Amino acid sequence: MRRPPLAVLMQTPARAAERLFFGLGFALLLATAFALIDGRLPPDDCPEPDASLIDDPCTASSPVGWLIPGGAVIGLGLGFVYRTARLSDTPPPFSQYFPNESQSDIAERVSEDHSDAHDTDRLSGAWANMETKMLESTHGEEE
Repeated sequence: MRRPPLAVLMQTPARAAERLFFGLGFALLLATAFALIDGRLPPDDCPEPDASLIDDPCTASSPVGWLIPGGAVIGLGLGFVYRTARLSDTPPPFSQYFPNESQSDIAERVSEDHSDAHDTDRLSGAWANMETKMLESTHGEEE
């Protein structure tokens, strides 16, 4: 069986962020469902203990528990925003962190950054050589 080329398996960073947001949203939605089943949402306080409630243990929960469903809504919302931005070819939010560029665009940008880094290394090496020559000439004049 033939494997697809690596270029087919690569995703744009925006697509990976979309999948990440959807995955986070669905995981938090599942955690919200478990919290509802367990009775931790909506948050409540335990009643005062008395002799009749000894068999029914109570676990108090705090309003912080609403962060889980809130995170689920935010995660799913961002996933849908990224999906609609990708399908309509508009720049997604946070496009500076998750650009919607293909693998060839990323490779071109990285090669430009790499060549710029080598130019900087070459320039700093030229400055170092010039400074060395100047120090040698001033040292030679002092002798």
